[in-house]
Amino acid sequence: MGMTARRHIIPMLRFAVLRRPLLASILVVANPCCGITQVPSRAEMAQQIQRPSAYDEAARLLENGQLDAAWKQLNAALARSPSDPMLHNLRGLVAARLGDIGGAEESFHQVIRLAPERSLGYTNLATLLSQTGHGNKAMPLFRDALNRDPRDFTALLGLGITLESRQQYAEAQPFLERAWRAHPGDFQAGYECARSLRELKRPEDARKILGQLNPPEDAALASKYFALSAVVAEDRGEPGTAGPLYERAYRLNPNSFDLYLSLVRAALNANAPGARPILPDPPARISPEQHFALGLLLASRGAYARAIPQFEETLRLEPSSSSAAYNLALSYHGAGNTQAALRLAENQLAKNPTAELHSLLGSLYEDTGRYLDALRQFQLTVEADPGNEQYYFDLGTEYLAHFTFGPAFEVFSAGSRKFSGSSRQFVGLGFAHYARREYFGAADSFLKALELDPESSSALKAWNSVSGSLASAEWESLLARLQRLAGAHPENPGLLYIYAVTLYHHGLAERRPAELDHAQRLLERSIQLKQGFADAHLELGSLHLSRREQAQAVAEFRAAVRLEPNSGMAHYRLGQTYRDLGKLEDARRELTRYEELTRTRRERLAQSRSAIRQFVLAEGRPSSKPPGQQVRP
Repeated sequence: MGMTARRHIIPMLRFAVLRRPLLASILVVANPCCGITQVPSRAEMAQQIQRPSAYDEAARLLENGQLDAAWKQLNAALARSPSDPMLHNLRGLVAARLGDIGGAEESFHQVIRLAPERSLGYTNLATLLSQTGHGNKAMPLFRDALNRDPRDFTALLGLGITLESRQQYAEAQPFLERAWRAHPGDFQAGYECARSLRELKRPEDARKILGQLNPPEDAALASKYFALSAVVAEDRGEPGTAGPLYERAYRLNPNSFDLYLSLVRAALNANAPGARPILPDPPARISPEQHFALGLLLASRGAYARAIPQFEETLRLEPSSSSAAYNLALSYHGAGNTQAALRLAENQLAKNPTAELHSLLGSLYEDTGRYLDALRQFQLTVEADPGNEQYYFDLGTEYLAHFTFGPAFEVFSAGSRKFSGSSRQFVGLGFAHYARREYFGAADSFLKALELDPESSSALKAWNSVSGSLASAEWESLLARLQRLAGAHPENPGLLYIYAVTLYHHGLAERRPAELDHAQRLLERSIQLKQGFADAHLELGSLHLSRREQAQAVAEFRAAVRLEPNSGMAHYRLGQTYRDLGKLEDARRELTRYEELTRTRRERLAQSRSAIRQFVLAEGRPSSKPPGQQVRP
């Protein structure tokens, strides 16, 4: 008397799932959560043999989609047998298929009333509630079903998916695993279990389950399967595996922009920088926002030539999009077409002047050697958005780069007051002090930057530039702050190093051997913490040399030269030490290398000064507004 078994596609919150076989004695509700499957007992099957043929006819009509006829048959049968829970069961299914949710709910309540010891009514009512968005009400009913039959597959799966839909993956996983173990060939159970495992950051376990599933024939479901497999591959650090899986998913669902975006991301990640992976065409008729998102992804991976058409199309569809114009200009520049970037930025600025566009145009002018134009754009950037720390930093850096130290000092002074928590504003201020030969002010600013950000590599490097320029009394005034800073970060080799350098110079000037001993221990510790620390080897060599420990000094200087071959000071000190030891040929070699490095440095500096001469002269003209006046808070 059973109906022919079939597989059904059931929509879910995110992915389609498969319904289990539909039998005449089973209630199945089309549901975004799960199918309903309840195998009848032997007694029930015996009862079915004697059941009136109206039940079988109604089940057949339901299976064939003749819902109105099935409804009439069931109402007639229930008029004769109003206490039959299986008829109410089937009536609830038909009502749900007809969209009569209230009628379906009433029928399932009748099943519970007539057969309270069985899980069937609880499972079906819970499924209906899940379908209609009442997951909170469904969960206790699924639990009631499992209290009556802990092996109820549909209740296990339904409760697991309901919890999963609420992102309660840890709570959902035990139920999904039990459902998977009960039916290891069931696609829905395996898919949902793997998805939950992936969300719980167990990609290897998810991969094992997906490997036991066969992609379903339905294209939409197969696409979801391959997409999840690709995500798991990415989680496992296998972009080369993920790309083909995303491509299979996209081929099955070519209208999915999300899949295409994932495919592009995986392909870019799997290829070397600058490579051009072969990609299918994107979906037809995508929105401006989608063109923009695709362009951003491509540009972020350096694929500027491919990003340009996406931003151009965004701008064609949305001519007022300043974000599209900005990123298109950046992509033109990244692809080597700086003139196109300049034209676009200038045109956009004329239409809608923004701080962001002023900043972009300033950078483009700087790259093309139009230094005065760049300066004016950076000034306008600060005026347009005086609350943006980045713009202050860019303007101050522009002045520093072109040796206009007075305005640079004004900008960074204002910036360090306005953005007192910004480490890099104090680094810039320190360089402005240093350029004005205000060495103690530079040291104080660099130290303030390190106090704000002890990990700042730029502040650490900056400190090295001023370390040899202070008097003994100035060193002493900084020692307490350096001691506190190094003590608070005992595993930071850079901080230990600068504290050691200060102790060394101060101890040498004041003839305090204990400070030299402490400095040596700090330098040795910094070398232990940071392999390849050439500066620490160089300073330790100088400390040994001050104690006339020439052999130890040579070893440290040679280590510094090995680690930093272009360090002129390391070659110079090694050469001087060789000369003192009477190793004249070694000394000549090192001092010759020092002279070569010094000459190269002077030539580069001369070229730099020549390139910016026009900038400096133009900045000094009376017609140029004093930039410091434009950035005072």
